[in-house]
Amino acid sequence: MSIGEPGTQMTLKTFHFAGVASMNVTLGVPRIKEIINAAKRISTPIISTRLEHVDNEIGARIVKGRIEKTLLEQVAKSIKTSQASTKASIVIKLDVKRLLDSQLSIDAYTVKESILRTPKMKLKEQQVKVLNPQKLVVFLQADRSTLQFEFQGFLKKLSKVVVKGINSVERAIIKKTVENGKETFDLVVEGVKSWE
Repeated sequence: MSIGEPGTQMTLKTFHFAGVASMNVTLGVPRIKEIINAAKRISTPIISTRLEHVDNEIGARIVKGRIEKTLLEQVAKSIKTSQASTKASIVIKLDVKRLLDSQLSIDAYTVKESILRTPKMKLKEQQVKVLNPQKLVVFLQADRSTLQFEFQGFLKKLSKVVVKGINSVERAIIKKTVENGKETFDLVVEGVKSWE
């Protein structure tokens, strides 16, 4: 016995768009339930966008970088830690080549702002120091008995700080198509901009 195409689309969570890598899509009965119940939060929102300058691939990459969520761990070349009895520090060195290749306007100063803006980090400005445009250090102070535990949790949260993009956008893909012999570029965005 084999399963036909409609059956696989109802059981699988990925779907292939023409010219785009597979993306998570809610199909079949779960999608029908979302529509009938007029769900405020759909499980796999996808936005197709038409760029103003559809023939500019570099422009498409820049827009993609501004929309797609970028975490600190994705742009850091290294995250080195140092611990004393009641103090700890984390030296973050940014991957300059990756930042240039992805057209992201990120440096140590913008990373510092992102870290300080993240509410769950609970850091003061004097705890984050920029050493140069590619390097910064974060200081943490705690009781001797709790430093090790707090330090590991802090390090995990720090690596997940969003340094660029929209928190609710997991992925943006550049969709390349050929129209009348000319290449055009659009974006397909997995996620949604939350206005709350």
